[in-house]
Amino acid sequence: MKVRADQLEQQLKKNFAPLYIISGDDVLLCQEAADSIRKAAQKHQIDERLRFVADAQFDWQEVINENQSLSLFSSRRLFDIQIDKMGEKHSKALAQLGQSLSEDNTILLTLPKIDARTQKAKWFTQLESQGVFVQVWPIDANRLPAWVQQRAQSLNLSLSREAASIICERGEGNLLALSQELEKLALLHGQGAQIDAEKIIESVADSSRYSIYDLSDRILMGKTKEAMHCLNQLLGEGVEPSIILWLFNRETQTLANLLQSMQSSSFRQACQSEKIWDKRVPFYESAMSRHNKVTLPYIQNYLALMDKSIKGLEGPDNATGFRNLVMMFCGFKPVVTELDIPA
Repeated sequence: MKVRADQLEQQLKKNFAPLYIISGDDVLLCQEAADSIRKAAQKHQIDERLRFVADAQFDWQEVINENQSLSLFSSRRLFDIQIDKMGEKHSKALAQLGQSLSEDNTILLTLPKIDARTQKAKWFTQLESQGVFVQVWPIDANRLPAWVQQRAQSLNLSLSREAASIICERGEGNLLALSQELEKLALLHGQGAQIDAEKIIESVADSSRYSIYDLSDRILMGKTKEAMHCLNQLLGEGVEPSIILWLFNRETQTLANLLQSMQSSSFRQACQSEKIWDKRVPFYESAMSRHNKVTLPYIQNYLALMDKSIKGLEGPDNATGFRNLVMMFCGFKPVVTELDIPA
């Protein structure tokens, strides 16, 4: 059975299926659909959750064996399986899994966007016939303001149409960013607040104002121009250099840890070891495509030099040093830095 994301809650109230498939491009809507199914599972006394991230090296036999075995802890289990890129290996395994569904287990599959041809494949139609296919569609730009107003209402905020339009414009259609802005408004103005365009202009972060976490997103994704603009704003607003340095240190160390872990495991498994949230995985995947065992030590050495500079010792001035770090993170090694000049 196929349902839209906005129909899922109603379906869950009527019947809890043995299999759910979520597919779509939007991270927030897919994540929330999966959360709804997990909550419904708990209401149906499914207390044990087995989490799997299936990449190219994933061993599906573990899932097959677990599905056919009895749990030591619970009579019913939720198999929560995420696949970011479909392949023949995965489709064959899912076909096998579909032939051995158990009343004791519920399967939750989160897949990338499935095209019409794949939806007609034998393995997919077999799965869909046994459960619920939640097809997540992006929200049309014309419908976004209404979606934002509805979302605000769920946070006990009353948002004018004009205010919603301003938020949509600044969020550039990114549902996750829009949701975060609404949560900020709820914290700032409190429950039951009436939010008009004037309040939005006053309180929603302007496109030229950023936090260090915005800088993190941009350097990991290699967005050089945006990262430079963000850095300049942070420096102009007087953010402590030690805080900015802490961010660069944190992300560099995380990338170094991932590189080390990937010597004996897949990228996805390395991310799990580092406890990186699913929605943050693409950021680190992008960064890892630009960095290796040569670039990361160079950045680490430069960070040590920046640390000395911030403490009043030798080294580049803060603005130049941080701009060099942005360039390095985004994949552009400066022609010469202080590290390359003989003492």
